[in-house]
Amino acid sequence: MTGAREVEAARWRFLRGGAATIGDSAVRAVVLASWERSRAHAVDTERLGASFVGHGGPPATPLEAAGAVLDEAHADNPEFAGSLLLVDADGLVRVRRDGDPALSDLLDAVRLVPGYRHAEAAVGTTAATLALHEGTALAVEGPEHFHPQLSSLAAAAAPVGTGRPDLAVVVVRHAADGAADQLPWARALARRVDDQGTRRRRARVLALHDALDAAGADGAPWAVATDGDVVLASSGVRRVAPEDQQSLSDRALAALVIDEPPRPHHVDLPSGTCAEVAVHEIRADGVPVGCVLTGGPAEHDEAPAATEARRRQGSHVAPTARRDFAAPLRDDRSAAERTHAEARVRANRELLSPYLRARQEVVANLGHRRHQVLLGETGVGKRTLALEQFHRLHPDGAVTVVECARIGDTPAATDPLAGLAEASPSRPHLALLRGIQALGPVAARRLDESLRVLVARTDPVVVVGCLDTASVDATRPYGLLLRHFHETVRVPALRYRADELGDIAQSVLRTMTTGRSLRLSHQVVRVLEGYPWPGNINELEDVLRYVVARKPVGVVQAPDLPSLCFTSRAPKLSMLETAQCDAIIQALYEARGNRYRAAAMLGIARSSLYRKIDAFGISYIA
Repeated sequence: MTGAREVEAARWRFLRGGAATIGDSAVRAVVLASWERSRAHAVDTERLGASFVGHGGPPATPLEAAGAVLDEAHADNPEFAGSLLLVDADGLVRVRRDGDPALSDLLDAVRLVPGYRHAEAAVGTTAATLALHEGTALAVEGPEHFHPQLSSLAAAAAPVGTGRPDLAVVVVRHAADGAADQLPWARALARRVDDQGTRRRRARVLALHDALDAAGADGAPWAVATDGDVVLASSGVRRVAPEDQQSLSDRALAALVIDEPPRPHHVDLPSGTCAEVAVHEIRADGVPVGCVLTGGPAEHDEAPAATEARRRQGSHVAPTARRDFAAPLRDDRSAAERTHAEARVRANRELLSPYLRARQEVVANLGHRRHQVLLGETGVGKRTLALEQFHRLHPDGAVTVVECARIGDTPAATDPLAGLAEASPSRPHLALLRGIQALGPVAARRLDESLRVLVARTDPVVVVGCLDTASVDATRPYGLLLRHFHETVRVPALRYRADELGDIAQSVLRTMTTGRSLRLSHQVVRVLEGYPWPGNINELEDVLRYVVARKPVGVVQAPDLPSLCFTSRAPKLSMLETAQCDAIIQALYEARGNRYRAAAMLGIARSSLYRKIDAFGISYIA
């Protein structure tokens, strides 16, 4: 107890005056170094800086193994009065198993719960961050924690794996019980988690190979199998054009994130050919581990020729005569014509879902580590979209979020990407630049230098920039950074996602109510669909927060909504505007997104086409 009191006194002296004030004390060198790093990060000792950042997507193979190992450890030691945790390199708590209710309440009070980030830069010294930083098993007793609110805990942590470990197993107890004697158990659990993770990774790769072999045995000309990290292609895929190979692998990666029915889909490949593909789930030991895309060239690649007059008039516009519902029964078209008609309907259906299109593009770009700019209005969810899809593809990946508005525009200001540009990440890493439109000239030049070094390397780092504007202006300071990005993805505003608005609102409502029974009536969904949502997702969250505060359970009815939802209605297109919008969508589809060709097909000037695209809100699907 005397040693603990000396350490506590030394910590308070360190907080007041730094390392020079504690002299030769009982503080270990490794702990003192962590205190100095925490002080450099300006950790707030008055308020716990642990923040909720989400659960990081579906569990990765090591996390699946860790959950099973920790459950087995608790079953074998029912008398253990402590908790077992798994913490990743970013300080995010991924798994927790409790054995003592009192300690569990204490961990909840200090937010040491799954989904919260307990990094050294946020809460100071912890056993997990210390073990991952040093690469060896270490214990941190109560007063050795930098933050006073953590001094009632004692923890022993051991890194999982060798080299640059990404995960650590932590054994937590009350400070009075100590944790140094738990180091051997922490090391044993870390070894078991590593062994289980290695076996499961091998099983995933073997499952991909088996699925690829089975697809070839079934006679599929093309087959692409992936688990998000590994992409395997059959010999038939390797013989097609490189741009077609990339398109097929992009679709497989997107299907891994976006659930698709296993029925065949019509796909237009970049080379100009058509294909029929289907996606099937791959399972190992009863658990989904990936997907396999199978298919081959369509029987008819050439679409029926259409005259220039029909193209200009918009042959896809429905006739004004009364519809004949018995026409499909008397359809005398050839099989090729019916196939192409169905393919055009499916393609237009995809084009008419701009957010699905944007999400597929983001998934494909992240899967191939292509740097991209997400363009859209403020509050449309660009940051959330990038983080969700990155964590789905790389559950164990790291994220660095840079607030461009906070970067100083003076030569003395620090570069937030300097550390990432100098380091060599051993795992997938996302560098997210928020609000790059707020960059000044000096800050833009500083970021340009860091990005030039970062994107030139082969490290698994992907950069995503978020631009809160409706269009790109290369004359602004951020225009200097655009040369580093491979793709531009437009994220649609909420008013252009009326078909999905009910599901979006219900998802946000579930997050706010944390398990309470509260749902939206059909009348409420119709009201929400008719509102223009100038504030996008942020405004929707404010409205639902208003509803939850006044109606905690039950069915939300129209009178429960705030009055602003009834004061303004979403703009409605006239019949002429609807026909024009459909004609532009069809022309863009037939021109494969080439606006110059689309304008020529429609017989209008490119400037007119651009104005109508922005007016109708279809620029994201071009």
